[in-house]
Amino acid sequence: MSTEGSGHGDPRHADRQARWQARYTELSGSALPPVHDLLQAWVRAPQQGTALDLACGRGQDALYLARCGYVTEAWDTAEAAIAALRPLAAGVALHAEVRDVLRAPPKEQSYDCIHVANFMARPIFSRLVAALRSGGLLVYATWCGSYRGRGPRDPDFRAGPGELATAFAALTCLYYQEDEERVAGVWRRPQ
Repeated sequence: MSTEGSGHGDPRHADRQARWQARYTELSGSALPPVHDLLQAWVRAPQQGTALDLACGRGQDALYLARCGYVTEAWDTAEAAIAALRPLAAGVALHAEVRDVLRAPPKEQSYDCIHVANFMARPIFSRLVAALRSGGLLVYATWCGSYRGRGPRDPDFRAGPGELATAFAALTCLYYQEDEERVAGVWRRPQ
């Protein structure tokens, strides 16, 4: 699921799952979208260590992380997205996995870089901070504010004003930009 978080007590969860599965099935075989600009601006080859692309969708950002040198994990709940990514990962250190981050969040101090794009799951914010190793980088960009015709309509899946800055206040902020529709930030875990 790339654009919306998941909530297992939420009756809309199964509908969102089915919608993302259908969407990625429909896109199978089409060209990947471009790598997110924020990721390219802050992560460049050569890199060492491990990376996680959370809610990876079609996997263009996970592939980028792996090509930069990270041993990369790509997680998404949509089986169609992961199935399409696996053959693209041949030849790079990338493991694509169907995984629900709310049920199986990342382990503490597991990653040197975590990338999240177009996904909101507030219950895991503190788990993302804990999953970074000393000096690790968090690159996060998503929808915010009120719906203006793009992104998720449900406000549960859009960041509120200053929400990401507050959620990751324990990290050192390297970059932060927020406007009416988008919020993006880069944080580093202190060494």
